[in-house]
Amino acid sequence: MAELTQDQRDFMAALETKMNDIIDGRISGAISKDDATQMISKAVAEAQAKASEEDKAEITELRKSVSDLSDKIFKIQNKGLDTTKMSKFDEKLNEMFESPKFKDFVSGKTRNSGEFGGFSMKDIVSLTDNYEGTILLTQQLDKVVSKYQPKKLHLRDILPTLQGEPEYPYLAYAEISKLDRNARYVSENGRLPESSFSLKENQVGTKRLGTYIHLSKRMLKSRVYVRSYVLSMLPEAVLMAEDWGILFGDGAGENLLGIANKEGTLPVEDVVTEAVVSGEAGSVASIKAANDGKDAIIEFTDAQADILDGMRITLTGSANAKLNEANDVVKMNDRQVLIVGVGKDTAITDEDDTSSVTFTANNGAFKSVSDPNSLDAIRTAFAVMTYANYTPTAIVLNPITVNAIESEKDTTGRNLGLVVLENGVKTIAGRPIIEFSGIPAGKYLLGDFSINGASIVDYTTLTLEWADDVEDKLTNSVHLIAQEEIIFPVYNPWAFAYGDLAKLKSAITAE
Repeated sequence: MAELTQDQRDFMAALETKMNDIIDGRISGAISKDDATQMISKAVAEAQAKASEEDKAEITELRKSVSDLSDKIFKIQNKGLDTTKMSKFDEKLNEMFESPKFKDFVSGKTRNSGEFGGFSMKDIVSLTDNYEGTILLTQQLDKVVSKYQPKKLHLRDILPTLQGEPEYPYLAYAEISKLDRNARYVSENGRLPESSFSLKENQVGTKRLGTYIHLSKRMLKSRVYVRSYVLSMLPEAVLMAEDWGILFGDGAGENLLGIANKEGTLPVEDVVTEAVVSGEAGSVASIKAANDGKDAIIEFTDAQADILDGMRITLTGSANAKLNEANDVVKMNDRQVLIVGVGKDTAITDEDDTSSVTFTANNGAFKSVSDPNSLDAIRTAFAVMTYANYTPTAIVLNPITVNAIESEKDTTGRNLGLVVLENGVKTIAGRPIIEFSGIPAGKYLLGDFSINGASIVDYTTLTLEWADDVEDKLTNSVHLIAQEEIIFPVYNPWAFAYGDLAKLKSAITAE
């Protein structure tokens, strides 16, 4: 070992220790350790003295193999990979290949292998470099290449994933569908006003998703082929379809109903340009003067829980001209709002008849930013969502969109630096960017990706199963099935926004 490095010597020393332990165990009680050591040393010396040039060449080749192996391990460790835990997926594949069920299936003792579970696509390390098969018809390289590469990220990687209960194929949760928070100041013996809410139960069922491939049994004898095919195609095919369903599923038939198509998930540009709430004639119960006519209190006939502090309300048909303009809202309760300072020039008076008064309430971000760039637009989107008491945790953008934002420049040609790298993560407006190719360029998805918005419930995890039938027997082939069953509840679609970045810029651009 004179030509080996210290790491390589340590590697050989570990092998030597293990071999010594085995020898000690074999000769225990039969011969003393000293006698055994003397006999082995004598035998080795005689063998070395008689070693042919061919033997010496084999020793040199062995030294080279040890050196190469040690170098590979050292390189892997330098990349920060734990050589003892390189891939849970690899572990599951090996368990499958070595299991009695799989061996019985390959040998023809059974027509179905049964399911093998736990094939998560997270933290996968390529298996194409560790082929250990012994059946080779031709020289086989340790590489399998394809232009169809798996995605680096799937939506299940950014959404919380829960484990379902097999006895419960449906998941139910409660939703507040109507709310009236009607708290007011009253005298000591005055009667408190009543508040109320309506509750409904939403139920989401299990959806089955999967695919299969038809393989020649001869392929099963080449692990490098099967592993590569499984890693690059079958689980990826399932997760690709899962991504579509989570984001854009239309809910038709057995399809998931995706986030973008859920009622309540709106583009921020629509939120700021269109009326959030509108009321027809008869929706305004009264208009009263407050603070000596400087302010006005508008009371609605029905509770208006969707009107929020800071929105802008515009009346039509009011006797007070100032109220027919857009005014900022201070919310008192779900039935009353205060308009501050509206009677500064001309005092507001009580209106006796409001039966023909209508109203619209809009978000205050409409046309609020001069010459906005992408950072201004995304910052406004975060503000609009937070304004509605939802807290976006991240924004999902296509890598092309991220590149376009990073390339934005000022009038002198200098880069604006809108995207900031924080702890190795790209951020914008203080929140992380999730680069995902499954969203179209120019679009955005932002929202609460914690447990409050939506989650994936794995009723059954992604599984692989080998099966054959009579036709497979006749053609010496087999089927490999990949499938999963998931429940996808979008608890709070209002916590998400999916829209167009260019339209959002236009909506907030001040005139």
